[in-house]
Amino acid sequence: MIELDDNLTTNRKEITKALSSTFGIAYFAFARYVAQEIKGIREMALAALQDKEFETFKIKTRRPDQRFLFTAQQVNEDVGAFILSKMDKTVQLKDPDITCYIDIVQGAVYVYTEKTPGPGGLPTGANGKVVGLLSGGIDSPVASLLTMKRGAAVTFVHFHSVPMTTEESIEKVKQIITVLSRYQTRIHLYLVALTPIQKEIMVKTKEKYRIILYRRFMFRIAEIIARKEKARAIVTGESLGQVASQTLDNIAAIEAVSSMPILRPLIGLDKLEIINLAKEYGTYDISILPDQDCCSLFLPKSPATKAKTQFVEAEEENLAVDKLIQDAIDSIDIIKILA
Repeated sequence: MIELDDNLTTNRKEITKALSSTFGIAYFAFARYVAQEIKGIREMALAALQDKEFETFKIKTRRPDQRFLFTAQQVNEDVGAFILSKMDKTVQLKDPDITCYIDIVQGAVYVYTEKTPGPGGLPTGANGKVVGLLSGGIDSPVASLLTMKRGAAVTFVHFHSVPMTTEESIEKVKQIITVLSRYQTRIHLYLVALTPIQKEIMVKTKEKYRIILYRRFMFRIAEIIARKEKARAIVTGESLGQVASQTLDNIAAIEAVSSMPILRPLIGLDKLEIINLAKEYGTYDISILPDQDCCSLFLPKSPATKAKTQFVEAEEENLAVDKLIQDAIDSIDIIKILA
């Protein structure tokens, strides 16, 4: 229960917006409260209904505090009869115009007529911390939001190809982070330059393996960041079969470099379902803005779709893997956001 000041009309919209973005809330209501006394409950129910337009109503009581003298049914009948004596209305138990809810809890009674659905899920952070790979596209923000919804706080990692590309992708990700901060108040965003790694891959390995090799480096770097942040898993926006790198063979070849669990909340969703979730959470309009992400740089003409891990590993033998990773780690920029 949060006690509000008298300026409820001004604050109500802002409060509703905040609670609607707080994972772990099934529903919330703006309620009046009164002492555990039947006369006061009657009067409060009448006050809650008097400014409403309706013809039919019902009283619905919950009694978590079993010490209260009346049963829930007795409260329903008593308060319902009182309302009928004061207002020219009709009781209708099925599909009434309005329901007056009465919650009898320890030390107080709450009375309200509207329930607003919350986003559900579990409180963010209740299930620990993860690292989320965040591009400027549609999928990865949704994947991170669904992970937040299941109680994991997300630290974000964005790979960019500046100066080979413009800084649009970085600015776009910052805008997405602004939306995500409605759902998680403390956010760390790691910005990692992938360009030197991409150049080495382009020059020293077979073209068809480029995307897979990019992503293997991303996973390695993300795992280092995860251990620094005391995170316990890595989250990606992959959806099975959606693009060339997201086949089962390629997924296996990519995640082989990680010793951490890889979470893929979108794995069984099609693109339209993901788009609908992006619109619901408020990231879609930003995600569709044009930009150049790091994986679009030096794209192969015919990417491998059934890569074998041993062949990918053989290509990596041409690269100074540890040095490239360390150089990328040393160049990281960190943005900390407290919403």
